[in-house]
Amino acid sequence: MKKIAMLHTSSATLAMMQQLIGDIMPEAEVMHLVEESMIKQVMKAGGVTPDIAARIADYVRIAEKADCEIFITACSSIGTAVEQCQFMTPLQLARIDCAMVEKAISLGENIAVLATVATTMKPTLEYVQRKIQASGKLCSVTPILMEEAFHALLAGDMETHDRIVSEGLHSAYKQADVVMLAQASMARVLQQLPPPPVPVMTSPESGIRWLKTLAVSE
Repeated sequence: MKKIAMLHTSSATLAMMQQLIGDIMPEAEVMHLVEESMIKQVMKAGGVTPDIAARIADYVRIAEKADCEIFITACSSIGTAVEQCQFMTPLQLARIDCAMVEKAISLGENIAVLATVATTMKPTLEYVQRKIQASGKLCSVTPILMEEAFHALLAGDMETHDRIVSEGLHSAYKQADVVMLAQASMARVLQQLPPPPVPVMTSPESGIRWLKTLAVSE
């Protein structure tokens, strides 16, 4: 099985990913890289700057030196920036939301995309539209941004974060036939709610199952 490097921009995703990897692909060797200051700088700048892109490239090089063969980002805000590093490395570069996006497009025609960070929403919508065009399917995409939830998360107020995300989910159910959570940190809210009336796609579990197929392929 190929050795994997996973880049996190929040420690909130670390424990979740470690548990999923332990459950789904316990035999995998995964090097976790955590850089919490990066997402704050991305938010402040309104996106990935050249300096941030250079730091992402540095993490790719670290993964190379550690003999990894796959480099995956657990953060959708920097997904495109990671993909753009492919020219400089033999590593297979991936993003945790790839499987989720493809599944959502296959299931519905009216897709709601939920995010708590604007700098996650923009690249996620661009990625979804790129995948829709590649699929040849006609789909509409409705963004639902809940920035107050992320501010609560940074402040450690999980109760407020979860309440806002829950309200966003209920709004999405009325507008779409499939819902997509753009951030891994939002997935835990689903566990506290009744079964949803429409499919809700999350990146952590689908992403790790997809990652396993990459890690075992030749």
